[in-house]
Amino acid sequence: MMVRAIAAPLDRSHVRRMMPATALRIFLSMALVATFCPPAMAQEAEEELPSTMQAPSPLPERAQSADTEELPAKMDAPDSRPEQTAGPQEADDPAQETADEPAEATDAPKQEEAKDEPMPADEVACRARLRELGVEFSEHEPLKEESGCSAPHPLTVTSLPGEVELRPQAVLTCAMAEATATFVRDHVIPMTREEFGSDLTAIDQVSSYVCRPRNGTQTLSEHAFANALDWGALELEDETRIEVRAYQRAEPRRARLISAIRDAACGPFKTVLGPGSDADHADHFHFDMAERRGGSTFCQ
Repeated sequence: MMVRAIAAPLDRSHVRRMMPATALRIFLSMALVATFCPPAMAQEAEEELPSTMQAPSPLPERAQSADTEELPAKMDAPDSRPEQTAGPQEADDPAQETADEPAEATDAPKQEEAKDEPMPADEVACRARLRELGVEFSEHEPLKEESGCSAPHPLTVTSLPGEVELRPQAVLTCAMAEATATFVRDHVIPMTREEFGSDLTAIDQVSSYVCRPRNGTQTLSEHAFANALDWGALELEDETRIEVRAYQRAEPRRARLISAIRDAACGPFKTVLGPGSDADHADHFHFDMAERRGGSTFCQ
């Protein structure tokens, strides 16, 4: 059809005038060009078109990859926002903890008020008696522990009547300090002078206030209330040292003094324990002011 379209305008008479060979070559060349070149170009175009038309096909894959990778990554941001908004809510927890601090702060004024409260009359009177006895002491801060150990008005006692040093210094209630001072003045000083001809100068104590239970029990010891004092040894002016633990093997006068002190202590103190009572008291005297029914005493 293309040959006919091209050949139609050519007049046959005109062709005849041309040189037969030359005209035929031109005519055939033009026919070939018109016939075969456009389909080839069209075919090349068709071969290129699919390649160019296939270019959009990756687009769905990119879109799909964008849906599966990029979008979820971007969508994670809203998920992270609630976690960030949860931050201030968690930050409220320390605020709640600190909210408890005002309660503690309110306790502090109560403790200060307790310190500022007037001392009970019996405590005031007891301190006056200690001064008359010649006891050297100072006020100790109130003792109160979660386990129940306590002493609301304790004293730190450094010396007893007759300038008898208490070493180390002991933390005691005023009542226990007074009982110890009276006992030393009325019994121990005269006994040591009579037995050894020398004055008492020091008492080595091995325990005063200690927050602990009684040995082998869950009951708090009188030491936990600053209401007990343990004696380990006596020292005289002539440097004679009398140890309680040496009671059984001591020379006669030492043994007599230790025994006499022990006997005299039952009454001034409510509890008296020492060598022979049990293994825990084999090396010291234990004196305390534990209250018992009917004001009874326990002495072993």
